Amino acid sequence: MGGPSGISRGSIQFIKEVWAVEENKWLGVAKKIDRINEWVGRIFCFFVLPLTLVMVYEVIVRALGSPTLVSFELSNFFFGTHFMMLAAYGLLHNSHVSIDIFSTRFSPRTQAKILIFGYITMFFPFIIMLLYYGSIFAIRSWVVWENSWSLWGPPIYPFKTVIPLTAALLLLQGISEVIKKIAYLSRKEVA
Repeated sequence: MGGPSGISRGSIQFIKEVWAVEENKWLGVAKKIDRINEWVGRIFCFFVLPLTLVMVYEVIVRALGSPTLVSFELSNFFFGTHFMMLAAYGLLHNSHVSIDIFSTRFSPRTQAKILIFGYITMFFPFIIMLLYYGSIFAIRSWVVWENSWSLWGPPIYPFKTVIPLTAALLLLQGISEVIKKIAYLSRKEVA
């Protein structure tokens, strides 16, 4: 028996079942991305330990009257790596600062739509630019085996590589967040 639009109930059920399978595939992709960023976050959170040790060492030697240049640069390297590599982990756990003065007044469905719009119009273009220019920045540093300009002169090309790695992880996590929001919206519509 056909409905008002001429589509049978069996056809509608078939469409719902096909969409459920496709949705599960996409949610599987999102879960894999989430696992990657969870893993990266759990590893790089430990960069705070050497950072703390370097800072304590610097405080002690500075109190004794002989500050070091090495600890200043090491603290910058550890903090920069820690901060950057945890960005996607923060996005996964929704721990970034957000201005939700207006969005909290909307329904969860409207909030999801606003977030999708924000990801597409602002987040993805910025992250793609960061990935592109960060990659150029890192490649140029690797080509010349760039070192710091300080007297110590440690290599900085590995730390410049953190920029495109962070952008790639953020891009993946942004894709995961959009997949989850679309799945949320489609579940509400199908149900």
